[in-house]
Amino acid sequence: MVPAMIYILGMPTIVAIGTDLFQIVLTCINVTIQQAIRNHTVDLILVVVLFFGSSVGAQVGARVGKRLRGEQLRILLAVIVLLVMIKMLYDLLVTPGNPISLAGGGGGH
Repeated sequence: MVPAMIYILGMPTIVAIGTDLFQIVLTCINVTIQQAIRNHTVDLILVVVLFFGSSVGAQVGARVGKRLRGEQLRILLAVIVLLVMIKMLYDLLVTPGNPISLAGGGGGH
């Protein structure tokens, strides 16, 4: 969404990043509530860890965002997207050493 907001809608980079984060917050709240209502499967420990990590990450991101220009933020975003793409491509092409370990503890449910 961030590239579309920057290049198609012409939003400033920092506003596009903030808007995307706000959208993600609303989506996560909705998914968490739906999981709690339908499946009763919300891991509270995971919620606390993710909440703490996102709070710290938001503070760090805000400070870094103030020091970088829009072009620098776009380059940083492009580098992160490329690194994620390389990691996903690597995971697709490399055969895992122990396929059973992918099941999350060696067994099914």
